[in-house]
Parts: sequence; structure tokens; C-alpha cells
Amino acid sequence: MIFPPPPRNLRVELLDLDEAPFDEVRESLSDVRRVNRYLSGYRVLLHHIRSFLKSHRSERPFTILDLATGSADQPVAIVDFSRRRQVPVRVTALDINRKMLNYAREGICGYPEIDLVQGNVHSPPFGENSFDLVINSLSLHHFSRNEAIGILRAADFMGRCGFIINDLHRSRVAYISIFILTRLVTKNRLTRHDGPVSVMNAFTPKEMAEMAREAGVKQFEVHRHFPYRIALVASKT
Repeated sequence: MIFPPPPRNLRVELLDLDEAPFDEVRESLSDVRRVNRYLSGYRVLLHHIRSFLKSHRSERPFTILDLATGSADQPVAIVDFSRRRQVPVRVTALDINRKMLNYAREGICGYPEIDLVQGNVHSPPFGENSFDLVINSLSLHHFSRNEAIGILRAADFMGRCGFIINDLHRSRVAYISIFILTRLVTKNRLTRHDGPVSVMNAFTPKEMAEMAREAGVKQFEVHRHFPYRIALVASKT
């Protein structure tokens, strides 16, 4: 028997409230990096970005905009990936939170390919086709459905070749799994609260496809990845 996904329960994550001491935030962000490293947070994005980099024939750097970058760990993973393949990239990492950008600045030492920009994901200060590729990793679930559609529309507008949305897949099993995992691997209260909440805030593959159509995205695919990850990949080539 296949059980339907639980209803979306959009609750605020503690990191979004920006009220916790910075040391506690730093520890939680380290937990997030660890989860991304071992539970496909990076692998899903890099799997899909590979084809975009392969098609880049120009000598100029391949330009990428990362919307709601957080700690900028995804841009770091992209630069490491591109260096191994000897494809020059330039990543603009956008986030509205100044504290988060200050933390991100610590993590990008030695990565001159990454530029940090403070800005609102709902009104990014860039024009049409400003970047070769736009990405949004593990943050779409923070927003309401209408806000998420707006982000997809903006990503489609700014990405000359397309965009990649890498996020969680809402399900009961994923919720139970992350609840248990966060109790086993960390004592950080932010991580223990936000991990399970993130899963219940996330969209399903069907919802992701519906939102892409409502955003006017013409050519896209929704991919499922283990464990409970979704990639919405739009291509204009």
C-alpha cells in the first residue's frame, strides 16, 4: 500500500528567526554541511550541474547565481567540482542575512571564484539572462507556495541556460528518519528542531512540477534522488 504524503506544514525554522547566539548558529550550520556531505545534498546538485558545465565551450568562466546561499557551502562544492574538471566558474552567492554572509565569508577563503552579495531572493538585483545557470539548494521549502513559484520564475528569467532547484522530498518516512538522525548525531537544538521541520515544509515531486508550470517554465524535468531529495532541472538548450 502506498500512503499519500503528509500535508505540508509550513512552520518557521529557528535559524530563520535569527535570534540564536552566533556560536549556536555556527554549530548548526556545521551540522547542515555534514548532512549535505553524507546525505546527497551536494551530490544531487553536482550530478545535474555536470551537463551544464560540459556544454560550456567558451573560455570565459561559466557564471552561476546561487539564490539564498546560506553558508555558501554549495558554491564551495561547485568550485571544487569545477576545478577538478578544469572548467572555470564564477559563482555569485546571494543571501539577505548579513550574519549568514559573514559566516559564509569564513568558509570561502581560498575561493576567489565566489562573490557574496546581500540581496532579497524575491527581488534579486539582476536582469534577464544575467547568468549561465541559476541554482537554489535546500531553501525552497522555507517559502510559501506562491513565494516558491516567484523564485522559480525569477530563476528562469535570470538563467540563460536554465536553473536547478535542489531540495527535500516531503514524506512520512523522511520525517521519521531525520527526526531519529538528528537525535543521534547532534545535541544542537537548532538542528534538532529545524531538520524535521524542513522535511514537513518541503514539497513533493508532483507539487514541484505543478509550481514550475505555474511559473511558466517551458522545459523542465523533476528527478527523485535517494534519500528523499528532489531536483527540478530546467534547460533552455
